[in-house]
Amino acid sequence: MALGLSPILVWILTVGGSLFGVTVAAIAGERLRAWLLRRRGADTLAGQGRLYRLWLRYGVIGWGLVSPLVFAPPMGTAIGLALGAPRQRLLPWMGAGVLIWTSILVVAGAAGVSFLGGRH
Repeated sequence: MALGLSPILVWILTVGGSLFGVTVAAIAGERLRAWLLRRRGADTLAGQGRLYRLWLRYGVIGWGLVSPLVFAPPMGTAIGLALGAPRQRLLPWMGAGVLIWTSILVVAGAAGVSFLGGRH
């Protein structure tokens, strides 16, 4: 938007790219789980780490709605799968989280650009 792109175009491209990344991460689920276990260690995902405690508290719905803001959506998907979320339940909630947060951030960005004297 700061470059003059329409907020609607920014929203469409961001949602499309995020959902594509979430889908790719979900398809590659088991490989990503193994990679995360190597990178973060088994403790993070095995019931002792901070991510696991967040998972226990909020479940699939909470994870899908919050993780796109905290992590990149594909990484949030990979972590959710590594924590044991069923792909069929996680994907719709990740999609909802992407739609919600993209909408909020694009509206905030458009307001900021407008406030700063931009075209939108």
